[in-house]
Amino acid sequence: MKQLLIIGARGWGREIYNMLPWFIGYGTEFEVKGFLDDKSDALDGMSGYPPIIGSVEKYEIESDDVFVCALGDAHWKRHYAEIILGKGGRFINLIHKECPIGKNTKMGQGCVVCDHVGISCDISIGDFVTFQPYAIVGHDCQIGNYSHIGTRSFMGGYSIIGEASTLHTNSVVLPHVRVGNGSVVGAGAVVMRKVKNGDTVYGNPATVLKI
Repeated sequence: MKQLLIIGARGWGREIYNMLPWFIGYGTEFEVKGFLDDKSDALDGMSGYPPIIGSVEKYEIESDDVFVCALGDAHWKRHYAEIILGKGGRFINLIHKECPIGKNTKMGQGCVVCDHVGISCDISIGDFVTFQPYAIVGHDCQIGNYSHIGTRSFMGGYSIIGEASTLHTNSVVLPHVRVGNGSVVGAGAVVMRKVKNGDTVYGNPATVLKI
């Protein structure tokens, strides 16, 4: 039985822990060992959670360990995943039992797919991609490493999300539209044309947020 360590004991880490009984393989292929977090008191005052074993930086990987990165921010997700990968750690995918995935869809490692996510056919999904509940991904889409697909967001067919990008709640990317690397699509935004690398867009139609 593999021993799962959840990187991050804050809000998203606790949510993932609570969803574990509904992820494929829980109790048959893996069980929970605990959290890794440099804030040792992150769970103080809370009950029913496994322990924080230590920090990512100091943890010594054991042979049966597997990992999932429960961090919403793409930068920090990459940072801590690369530390574990550098130590030879292995990441698994957590896929909810109520998540249909179409034919010829390829998914990298370390992904989290929550309940009622719809992933169509012939899709390319990178490493460490998070899909929050009720997100919809159309046919032939591409999603880069470390990206975050928020609750009830929608990607039309052939759309592309670059590496380390975020689609916030209820955002829409129309078919054939590309969102660049490191970009952010705000809550409720409707993306009708290409979003350049690093841009943040909001509104309907989505326009670049000027700071």
